[in-house]
Amino acid sequence: MSEDASLTDFAAGDDGESGDEPVSDGEAADESDGATDGDGTGTDETTATDDVEPAETTFAWSPDGVCEACGVGAERRWRGEAGLVCGECKEW
Repeated sequence: MSEDASLTDFAAGDDGESGDEPVSDGEAADESDGATDGDGTGTDETTATDDVEPAETTFAWSPDGVCEACGVGAERRWRGEAGLVCGECKEW
C-alpha cells in the first residue's frame, strides 16, 4: 500500500459512522480556547479596533481615471500626497 491516503480512507464506513465521536457540552467547554478569569466568565482583555486606521490602496487602474494632482486622464494612478496621482505626479 502506498504512503498516500486516499479519500476513501476517510469516508464513512459501511455502518454510516465516520469515526468521529460526538462531543458533550462539558467536553466542548473544556476544549475551548477562550481565556477565563477563574469564574468562567471570561476576561476583559479585548483588542481595541477603534484605533486602527483602515487600509488604503497604493495603486488604482480605471479606464476613465483622472490624476488628482494635475487633472490629466490617467488609467494607472498611484497613491501620493494629493491622492491617486499619475506616474508623472508621483514622487518616487
